[in-house]
Amino acid sequence: MSVNKAALADHPAAETQTASAGVVPAPPGAVEISSSAAPGAGSLAGDLLELSKMRVNLLALVTVFAGFALGLRTSTGGSLASLLSSQNGWLLLHVLVGSFVLAAAASMLNQYMERAPDALMERTAARPLAAGRFPAALARTLGILLSLLGLAYLFVLVNPVCAAVSAVTAGVYVFFYTPLKRITSFSLLVGAFAGALPPVIGLTAATGELLPAGWSIFTIQFIWQIPHFLAIAWIYREDYARAGFPMLTVVDREGKATALQVVGWSLALVPASLMPAAVFGFAAGFYFWMALGTSSLFLAFAVSFAIKRTSERARRLVIASVIYLPALFIALVLGA
Repeated sequence: MSVNKAALADHPAAETQTASAGVVPAPPGAVEISSSAAPGAGSLAGDLLELSKMRVNLLALVTVFAGFALGLRTSTGGSLASLLSSQNGWLLLHVLVGSFVLAAAASMLNQYMERAPDALMERTAARPLAAGRFPAALARTLGILLSLLGLAYLFVLVNPVCAAVSAVTAGVYVFFYTPLKRITSFSLLVGAFAGALPPVIGLTAATGELLPAGWSIFTIQFIWQIPHFLAIAWIYREDYARAGFPMLTVVDREGKATALQVVGWSLALVPASLMPAAVFGFAAGFYFWMALGTSSLFLAFAVSFAIKRTSERARRLVIASVIYLPALFIALVLGA
């Protein structure tokens, strides 16, 4: 996934790049593949929703919930029915609220840092900061304040371990992934690390500790993000090239390296999906076959894209990916 900057400079669509360009505008795990703004964009409420990346972060909350439910199922004497208890219900609500506040804050800071290159892309030019509708200084202040509020909320109302994992997630995303996007396509791996932590946040909220089960679902989500994001990057490769983003899909004009990465990581997702059943033994039977089936289907879409690298097949892979992940986690929770 190394980047050939000479090839980037020679790309026909890179003529409009500026010195400030060089970042990838969407984080790994993002599911937005449309340039349209959120409903209500242009109003203050609509701009705040757009800054919080509501649609993207809702999927992250699904994985937080899955991690929380899994933590209850795998804890001593725990059961899924315990979700209905008042104590666990409030705890779940607190971790979801705190996680969303922190994710929204990180999204605001990310868009603040990327507002100049975002303005160069059709897909992101309508965002509040890129379009100049929302004051950049206010977005930065809101991002910082909401980050502190979200972390304090999780620390006090959930537990310190959950707050610590959440701090690592936001910190890696804002302070490492975002600036690295200006330098190398390897930033995708850094972003995937941060993007794989939400289910671990949910699990630590339920258990108060880091369990082996947490690293199994971390591994699944880490691997899943790479073919998912590369498919999105392939769809918008010309748009990214216009802004000078050093991405594999930009410099790999024929798409052979991109296809190899997509198939390779999708293939790795098959054993990773089976890891909870095969290694930890808490999700045998139903989950094993569900994981094998869904990951094999995901691999089939990846191979289809590799054979014929069109935007339409990339879109199908994106759709398959956003169906696969929640389906797998639901099966994991039910089968644990």
